[in-house]
Amino acid sequence: MSSLEFDPARLRVERAGKHAAEMALVWNEFLEPHPFDFTLSRMSAKEYEMRVLLESPIPPELSVLFGEWLYNLRSALDYVVWAAAVHTSRKYPPTGESALQYPIYDDASSWKRNLYRLAPLAEHHREMLLTMQPFNSDPDGNYLGWLNRLARIDRHRTLAVSTARVAEAEPAVAVPRNAAPRFSWGERTFRNDVCRLGRLTFEREVEPEELHFNPRVGIDPEIDEWSKSPFWSRIRFSERLRMIELFVAVEITIYEFDTTGDSEGAERLADTFRDDVLRRRAAEIERPIERLEHAELIWSDPVAGRDSTRGRLLGEDFPSHGSHFVG
Repeated sequence: MSSLEFDPARLRVERAGKHAAEMALVWNEFLEPHPFDFTLSRMSAKEYEMRVLLESPIPPELSVLFGEWLYNLRSALDYVVWAAAVHTSRKYPPTGESALQYPIYDDASSWKRNLYRLAPLAEHHREMLLTMQPFNSDPDGNYLGWLNRLARIDRHRTLAVSTARVAEAEPAVAVPRNAAPRFSWGERTFRNDVCRLGRLTFEREVEPEELHFNPRVGIDPEIDEWSKSPFWSRIRFSERLRMIELFVAVEITIYEFDTTGDSEGAERLADTFRDDVLRRRAAEIERPIERLEHAELIWSDPVAGRDSTRGRLLGEDFPSHGSHFVG
């Protein structure tokens, strides 16, 4: 069973999943007219280069959808900390809520400077969050590090630059006998609308008409900044999105179970973690959550009524023209 305080975080993850599905639709529509060309370009009498050329611009909607995907997942993590603070402090809203955020830092000094933001959480929560920090792991492979890095670019600089990447490549080339071909891989990501995929070199001179080329490639969308990651660039784009969505969903489950003793998807958690949480909670006396009372309503000064018409009483002129919400 889920807690009301953690439900908004789940809604954010669900929304991110919809944005991922929209990205797939936009990309598949982009691929329909075959916007890529493949060449085996002669560089010299003994050297040829396999190139993939982008002949149509990448749809800008991809960058917009990717930014919204990032926003929802980064927000979901902040919601997790806020909800955990409610259940830990037993106050709704928690004290110091304006400073609360899910911490993601690339260095220990930033972590220490911002510890005050986690004041309403329990000490073991701070320890859990500390172990997840990019500076405590391989920064390139860290889920949080890349999610935060890309979200900051999208939020504070500009849209993430969409490009393309050769995700699968099994090229086949028919070559003449005694040419002794040797193959070298090049790059996978498109730069300036070109991907220099590989190079063929021969021991003797080979004429273009002697070669027959089948590129046999699968091409995915890519984010230029993300493509520079040795860890993530090896993973297909759609799989990266699923991995990070799952990571955030599990974070929700972890902190919800830790602070309430129950959560949808708790079976995914390690038995040792669940046992530790239930033991700790059994030793505690749970207090009701103290909810801040609404401020007393202040009524305006009374005003006298005006003469009207039956038509106005029946609502014939309401809503007035232009007051509708237009989507």
